[in-house]
Amino acid sequence: MMMEGVPTKQTIQDSFRGASTRRTYSIYQRQFQQFCDNAKDGKDPLTATAEDCTDFFHHLYSVGRKARTIDSAKTALVAFFKEHNIEPNPVQSVLSKQYVVGLQKYNRQNNVDEEKKAHPLSVHELSTLINGFANQNPFIAAMYRFLLSSCFLGCFRISEMLSLKWNDVATGKSDKCEFVSLRLRWHKKARVESECQVYHLVNELSYPCLRVCDLYGDYVAKIGRAAMQMSRDAFVFPNTVVLQNGNVKVDWFKSIEQAQVRRQLHEIVEASPGLPIGITLHRMRRGGCFCRVFESPERRFNFRELMAWCRWADAKTCCEYLVTKNLSDDIDPRLLLERRTGGFSSHQDDSALVSAESIAAAVVELLQEKKVVSETHTTKGTAKPASSWRQQSLVDFAVPKSVPTARSGKEAWDQWFFADPQHGVLCALKDYTKEMIKSDRRKYSERQTLANAFGKYHTFAQFEQAFAPFTDTYS
Repeated sequence: MMMEGVPTKQTIQDSFRGASTRRTYSIYQRQFQQFCDNAKDGKDPLTATAEDCTDFFHHLYSVGRKARTIDSAKTALVAFFKEHNIEPNPVQSVLSKQYVVGLQKYNRQNNVDEEKKAHPLSVHELSTLINGFANQNPFIAAMYRFLLSSCFLGCFRISEMLSLKWNDVATGKSDKCEFVSLRLRWHKKARVESECQVYHLVNELSYPCLRVCDLYGDYVAKIGRAAMQMSRDAFVFPNTVVLQNGNVKVDWFKSIEQAQVRRQLHEIVEASPGLPIGITLHRMRRGGCFCRVFESPERRFNFRELMAWCRWADAKTCCEYLVTKNLSDDIDPRLLLERRTGGFSSHQDDSALVSAESIAAAVVELLQEKKVVSETHTTKGTAKPASSWRQQSLVDFAVPKSVPTARSGKEAWDQWFFADPQHGVLCALKDYTKEMIKSDRRKYSERQTLANAFGKYHTFAQFEQAFAPFTDTYS
């Protein structure tokens, strides 16, 4: 006999899956039924084979679905056939697994999904987003400012942030600075041993949009000004509804949904011409990771520290977050090893550095020589009618007449790696173009042969030590 008020067994089993999971399952199960009706001549989905399932997966891929989405559809169909007690389950066959895994490998080998990955949100874009809440309700604006700033600064998943309760948040102060303490409850997909992790977020003074302690204080002040009563079990980011009179209805015991956050961001983006259209919630976490490693002037992480902060088990995930094809295309590998005047190198050879004044002086000298030569030819020949002059590029002036002679191994080393306009080397020999090589092909070929030996050493001292008998003279 079942007691009154006790839920049924089916209700308890259905509660295992969250609302988002149930919604995803129903979507793909309904699409599979429509696929069987249209592409399989009205075939009963319960009689579908493994071949029919792979056809459905390929149909999803052909209409632009990602490999991860198709994997979710596969999981939904597994649950569909299990609910109807279909054995063996056609989705769990070898053929279906081969298609899903093969699709992931194909995309990884051909960089198909690389361009579709969420591009990291920059600090400037985050600042524009936060400024976009200036015309919103003060309480909602303060809540979203703290949400976006802490999500970006902490590299947190948006679902983990929205599940925060007030007993998970506190402020603290150390000997050096103040901080906001967050006890983050892990997302169900996070493969970590513990259930939560405590983080201390500190102000990034270089960027006003990342002063998370100030934004948290402003949010708490707005709550106190509205005289809102709440318990420690209430959500930090509650569900809000803006009424017609402009007031805000707050349900502290219901968290705000991601769909509502997306709609709010979409409205801000539409009203801000300087922001790209495709800003997603995942760009916060990805942009925060990128900022922590490459841009933060105060608390920059190395790769190992970022992996420990984000609780990543392997370096593959770290690389996927930090490196995309779009970012890689912005970097020219040919310029990465050039000596940088504003870098962090401990020692630099002043003779190898090229100043703007020396480049300008070399260009002016070449122009004057060209002018003298043209005037000499004009005086020797008969007067000719004026003709139009073709504008010449800077490369035409910078092409040397010949490669300067090197009298020692050190000179050969410097001429190959560094420019020296004062001695006729306007461009490092390693950067010569085809036209510049033609000016003195023999000497360039000799230097290129030496470069094979140069490439094995980081400094000329190492090269000289290995080739001591041969570097005293060279001509």
